Amino acid sequence: MNGVIFMRKLNVIVIALLVVLVSGCSVQKKKSTAQTNTVKTTTNKIVKPAEKTWTFSKGVSSKQSPVQGISNKLTTSVISKTDQLSSWTTSKGQFIASPVKYKRISLKKWQHDLRKNYVKSAQNEIHLMSVNQVNAVLKKLGANFQITKLSDLIFLETKTSGMTIPQGFVAKGHHLYAVNIQYVDTDQPITVERGQLFTDTSTKKTGSQLSLKELNGTWIAAATTTSANDSGKILIKDGYLYQHRYNSFERSAIQNLNSYSLISLNQNQTYALQKANAANAGYQLTQKSVASGDSLGYLYLFINDKKLIRIGQGETTSYTRTSTLVAANDLPQDDLTIFKQMDQKNPGEAASTITVRADAPIVGMSSSIKYLTDSAAGQITSNQTVSSNNGTN
Repeated sequence: MNGVIFMRKLNVIVIALLVVLVSGCSVQKKKSTAQTNTVKTTTNKIVKPAEKTWTFSKGVSSKQSPVQGISNKLTTSVISKTDQLSSWTTSKGQFIASPVKYKRISLKKWQHDLRKNYVKSAQNEIHLMSVNQVNAVLKKLGANFQITKLSDLIFLETKTSGMTIPQGFVAKGHHLYAVNIQYVDTDQPITVERGQLFTDTSTKKTGSQLSLKELNGTWIAAATTTSANDSGKILIKDGYLYQHRYNSFERSAIQNLNSYSLISLNQNQTYALQKANAANAGYQLTQKSVASGDSLGYLYLFINDKKLIRIGQGETTSYTRTSTLVAANDLPQDDLTIFKQMDQKNPGEAASTITVRADAPIVGMSSSIKYLTDSAAGQITSNQTVSSNNGTN
């Protein structure tokens, strides 16, 4: 009888241990799956907004040699903040670099398409980083999470040509991590890029939606040293920005970017470069911005109806509106009339400059003066002399 009771107790204990063991494995599996899903879900959530710009923060690299392969000793590196190519844009889950759009693909397809870009004899020299190597890079870049498999990352190839890029992406908080996954055997010791950290611009200053009529007047940059090339004074009249350089007036269109679709803006290389310039200077250029440009590559971003920021050539200059009027001695009415008449006489073109001469003004015509969206803006297509009766010769 005691033996039967003992066997029953033993069976109960064994069953209990099995339940605990199975439950533990189940919990561990659920925990691992949950962590993996969280990494992917978090990335998808962060890149989902309609418009987000990511600018370079820092990168890491390591040595590669024929004998030892990829070194695990990571070195932090930096690049110039004015590097226009050091940025990404994400829009509704898509990744854009300058005008190039990428499509998201699976790890399996990424590996297949990666190898097909190499001749067969070279395919054996292509290698992928391990999960541990990826996590080491993430840690060096400041990440507080890890991946459990390479498919936790987002992989990309160009939409049109199907060319893969050698990085996998993951995001958390205000950071986008681009980790190099691919490396190729080398005959000489080299330094290889291992990953980059990009920071979003959501906390940076941006301009508000403004009516062009609210901007008319005289704008002064107190910190600007007056010169023939930069008077420190901007004149705004009815949707155009004017400034005096040397013996000429230069005109550019003030653009309300809300009139453009988000898709067209994200595919526009000129806009993308100016967007990166703004972000590197601590400001956001978005679809809600009102801004302008000029022939020197400057970006003029209106923060409100009293403050204007000029960004370019590694500097940021602040302008304040000092008057809602434009003085006739700053911008003569005759010149405004010439700009308007030359536009009318040359359909499809815009008068971009007026050069004042003793005999007759010369007007430089351009295909566009929309410097934020047209790469040809301000390029002189013809010079036309204006007679005393405002006709052309």
